[in-house]
Amino acid sequence: MKALLICPGERKAVAALAEACPLSNVPILGKALIEYWLEYLAECGATHVCVLATDRPEQVRALVGDGARWGLRVEVLPEFRELAVDEARAKYQSENEPEWLPAPDDAQLMDHLPRLQGHFLFASYADWVAALQAWMPRAATPDRIGLRQIKPGVWAGLHTQIAPDAELYAPSWIGENVYIGPGAVIGPYAVLESGAYVEGDAEITGSVIGPATFVGKFTEVCRSIAWGSTLVNWKLDSCIKVADAFLLCGLGRPRDQFQAGGLLGRIAAAWVITLTLPLALFAVLKTVLQGKRVLRAHLAVRPQPAGAVPMIGDTLIYYQFTGVPGWLRRWPQLFNILRGDFAWIGNRPLSPREAMRLTNDFERLWLAAPLGLVSLADTEAGRGFFNDEARAHASYYAAHANWRLDGAIFARAVFLFVFGFPYSRAREHVSRLHHSTPANRQEAH
Repeated sequence: MKALLICPGERKAVAALAEACPLSNVPILGKALIEYWLEYLAECGATHVCVLATDRPEQVRALVGDGARWGLRVEVLPEFRELAVDEARAKYQSENEPEWLPAPDDAQLMDHLPRLQGHFLFASYADWVAALQAWMPRAATPDRIGLRQIKPGVWAGLHTQIAPDAELYAPSWIGENVYIGPGAVIGPYAVLESGAYVEGDAEITGSVIGPATFVGKFTEVCRSIAWGSTLVNWKLDSCIKVADAFLLCGLGRPRDQFQAGGLLGRIAAAWVITLTLPLALFAVLKTVLQGKRVLRAHLAVRPQPAGAVPMIGDTLIYYQFTGVPGWLRRWPQLFNILRGDFAWIGNRPLSPREAMRLTNDFERLWLAAPLGLVSLADTEAGRGFFNDEARAHASYYAAHANWRLDGAIFARAVFLFVFGFPYSRAREHVSRLHHSTPANRQEAH
């Protein structure tokens, strides 16, 4: 079954919302508007969705990919202007193709949320805020990994840090990777999108704090939308740019919080590079004598906060040796640790094509951890780099990462390097020996 989605074009009434991305990609309680619509159409039985985009279609295409994560085939088709629903039907639907979803789901203009027709998003900033508040209870679905209701009417996402003496009033939505400092007052009717940072004694009521937005100490945000340094009073329909970064500002790209190479980690990388340089030079010489290329470049998607709008185009280049086996192949990535792009322990890098194959929120947690030289999947998932087991290990690490887990992974990596097989296999073997009979134990030896 087919369906059409029409992305909203220019909306002067809410121009500030479209500064960083098209309105179809703007985050709403941790997900982009278009993601909610694709989920809805998949539930309705659609298999092929054509997305008509006038504003920055390349960003829309980077977000949705080919639609595999929703079990759909998605095509993003650029348009010169926003088409009305009837115009889109006349242009793209043919009488010889009866497999379209029943109206009105066969063609939808994304100016509202699914099943929330009475709340238009882009008529004014006040309508935007009202729609978010109305959507809040519906957004708390079971597929939101790590989302919890910390008190009646107050939801908090994964990796959120809230000071014990912060005051939270319902209804409020606190996204993933949010920090709320001591003495802060949140709510009622407050929305804090993913990556927001609220310092102590700040007060946020009846307001929306955008993703990766900093709210300074003692700052009061009331009946407003704070998006980076842009502050909109939705009640008065006024908009200003806040020049004082200590009051309000953007925190940069989401990847900034994933600067993985701390000082000790970088010093350790420099020390290991120095000690193993002769071994690396031997590997280079061997590869050159074999007439092969020494290095192979790879493209990796940078890590992103869980729940944030995926930016598959935000990438970096890393290298591996081509003519050597095992761990030595990753030796050039020690320089990525020196630059702060990699950590010693994290999730292995994914190419944009691989990242688009992460089909749900749980699997996309793979991208919510720093890129690592060694991963939990390396030490436990055997030979499969991108199989179901590896995805589960990567998502588990992103949700539970701490120094104890990092230490355990490092120890298991050393065990694998020394003995050539995972620690879990050795543990299973010992367990079988422990529970076997003496005769079987002798036979096993």
